Formats: sequence, structure tokens, C-alpha cells
Amino acid sequence: MMSEVAAWQPGIKYMLLESLYPNINPYGDIKFHDASTIDQSTPKSRYNDSPFTQADLLSTQDDQVQSLIYQIRKSNIISNNERLATDLYTLFNITKEENPASLGISVDSLSNFYDFLQLYTNLVNPILSLSPDYNIYASWRSKKKIFSVHFLPKGGTHFVHFRPNKRQPEHKIRITGTCTIDSLFDIIEPSSLIGWVFNEG
Repeated sequence: MMSEVAAWQPGIKYMLLESLYPNINPYGDIKFHDASTIDQSTPKSRYNDSPFTQADLLSTQDDQVQSLIYQIRKSNIISNNERLATDLYTLFNITKEENPASLGISVDSLSNFYDFLQLYTNLVNPILSLSPDYNIYASWRSKKKIFSVHFLPKGGTHFVHFRPNKRQPEHKIRITGTCTIDSLFDIIEPSSLIGWVFNEG
């Protein structure tokens, strides 16, 4: 049976860090199936046929991605900064090895994720993955609870939150939506995330 996560945003196929964590399946029996995500591609330039222009552009973007990851690693306020940086480097390197001409990781999505980490400094380390558009996707899971955020390039997010319904245990509560990172926890009650998305204390 198709899961509610797949129904929430059908068609996103994620590259998980299963090679790093072979004994951990963060999604359990949740299945994703193929289709395109929201089209946020940059309009084609008249210079796109020039391999030198394209190579220079990719080189600049690669440098920006690696600079942002380095800033995460050296941050004094971001929780799990070393682990996050390692996971991001791994995703970037795997993607570039598979397709050297790819973005590896979207600079703008990574910048949005970096702003999120600086804004909320008490986070439990998430499972990180990439959408087909190379956007960052962060997910937390605890028993029957899931919280996932897709970081879009222009400061927005798509999010989904599942948790048990205490009043009617046969049902679950599902909250989905789109918002900017600074209003995310105005919509999702932070107290429901303590201990598995936010560290206690």
C-alpha cells in the first residue's frame, strides 16, 4: 500500500545515505516513486552551448557548495556540525562521481538549509538526502512520528509531519504545507518535536 508520505508529495526520488548507515532505514516501509519535482530550473542561457561557460559555472557553484559545507563544519552554534558536514560532503561527492556535470548539491537549497541550522541550533542530527533537483531534504523519525523538510532554493520549504492521534489511536495526525524557514515552527508546535527533532534542554 502506498504510504501517506508518498501521497503527500508523489514523485520525489531521494538518494539516501544508506551507504553510510547500512543498518538504518530512516523511512521504514515508506516508498517513493519516480516523477519530477517542482520545476525550479534556471532558464537556459544563450551561452549554454559553450562548454567553457558551463564548466566555469559548475566550478564556481562547486566552490560555493564546499565553502558553505566548510562553514557548517566550523560553526560554533550549529549542533552536530561535524556530522552534518560529513554527510553533506558525502552526498555531494557521490552525486558528482555519478554525474560530474551535475550540480552535486543546489547552492541555493544548501544556503537555505544553512540558514535553517543557524536559526534553530538545538536540532537532533537529521537523515539527509537529495531531490532530483539536488535540493536538500532533511528527515527525522521516532517510532510512529515523522518530520521532513524539503529546502527549496528561494528560501521556502515543503514540510510534512506525522504523529499519533492520542484521542483516536486508530488515526494519525498529518500536517503538510509550504512556508519559509522562519515560520516553520509557528505552524508545527515545537513541543511535539522535543526529544527527536529538538534536543531536550
